[in-house]
Amino acid sequence: MWDFFPNLFFRYPNLGRDNFNTIPSTNVTVGTENVTIEIPNHAFYRRNYVGSFFLDLRDAIPAGTTATLPILIGVNGDTRPLLEYAGTPATVANFAGAGIYEIHYNRYTNQLYIVNGGFRPSAAATA
Repeated sequence: MWDFFPNLFFRYPNLGRDNFNTIPSTNVTVGTENVTIEIPNHAFYRRNYVGSFFLDLRDAIPAGTTATLPILIGVNGDTRPLLEYAGTPATVANFAGAGIYEIHYNRYTNQLYIVNGGFRPSAAATA
């Protein structure tokens, strides 16, 4: 079946097996002026200079947190603001809870944009 890979060093292709585009969160810190979502050290090492990744927000932002607090992404002791469309800061209201969120990263400008805010169920369920 895999005869079209005759002399390569691997037996089967690893298509879809290694997901290098998902970065898990390690900590969520709520402060008086912002909320910081920490990701592992060196998370951007050897990544494309411009591109998207998926943030696996493992810990939800605690309930009762002010919805207008801006979100910061922290890595290696440095924080960058997370932005939404038109360059406005993303806030707690952009996060529905723990889950997967798509983030666009531009290393040239050091900007992080939230592209997909995850699934948010409607308040009234339809029958």
